[in-house]
Amino acid sequence: MQGIVDGYLAVVRVGEGKAFGGMTLFPVFRQGESPLRYRTLGEALLGGSVEVRERPSASVPELWLVNRSDEMVLVMDGEEIVGGKQNRMVNASFLIAPKSEVALPVTCVEHGRWHDVAPNFMAGEAAPAFLRRAKETQVKENLRAAARPMADQGAVWDAIAEKQRVEGVHSRTGAMNDLYQQKAKSLEEYQRAFPVVDGAVGMAVALNGGMVGADLFDQAATAARLWPKLVRSYAMDVVAGREERPVARERAEKLLKRLVGARVETFPSIALGQDVRLEGDGANGAALVYEGIVVHLGVFRVHRRGAYGDATRVVRASTRRRMRGRIE
Repeated sequence: MQGIVDGYLAVVRVGEGKAFGGMTLFPVFRQGESPLRYRTLGEALLGGSVEVRERPSASVPELWLVNRSDEMVLVMDGEEIVGGKQNRMVNASFLIAPKSEVALPVTCVEHGRWHDVAPNFMAGEAAPAFLRRAKETQVKENLRAAARPMADQGAVWDAIAEKQRVEGVHSRTGAMNDLYQQKAKSLEEYQRAFPVVDGAVGMAVALNGGMVGADLFDQAATAARLWPKLVRSYAMDVVAGREERPVARERAEKLLKRLVGARVETFPSIALGQDVRLEGDGANGAALVYEGIVVHLGVFRVHRRGAYGDATRVVRASTRRRMRGRIE
């Protein structure tokens, strides 16, 4: 499996970066085009051919996804699903087979609600980079221990609550989505500053002068559909008021090279393909691989100390138990 990821990275090219408001985005291009045909979750939900709902006996860490279409559906790691008894985020990237049903592993991102607001779910935002990075480590540990892509629910609640405190965002139910709603005007500025780049299969991103991560896909069409959502998710982690430093393209190239020859662990996906976890020199990765094709590769820069300031601190265990008690 390492050969497949290395082969993918060998043919990508990092373009010139563009900077705005503490964020630098480098478009990433790739030789060749994937033959896979699928729709993104947002497209499928909007079209009505895919339905996500609570299980008959509602469970926080799982939702039920029904794909009635003749096409595969890509669900992106960290993608938020809004509705049901509480909003959730998806724990890994999944490629859902046509005409199939699957129990979707998710994590709650709204700790203060456990009642229906809508019978079915709709696509929301994508989790901020700091949350996806922390969740990747949690999911990897659970794949090793129980072969199931589960996250640490309490730690996720803690991180969202602390981010809301740092940003001065009030949320009655502690919903991650309220961060995006209350910062919508600022995030729209980033979305305008970083429009879709034609031909790019993904992006590598630096925040406040330091590389943070990258999201790469098998084809440019997928990147274009998910681009605005990913831009907003990275922009959410910009630390206002920090000194901005220029970021050279070579640093984005180095981030991707950190996964070349990385330690690889492969796990069966709950849907199509394999869930591949990578540990490189200063970077971790999570890849969905199907029929020898890297469908989605998430890259997370790893530092010994937190790179996002107070937003990543975990609050005390008593707070975590109090949050957990609201839905148990």
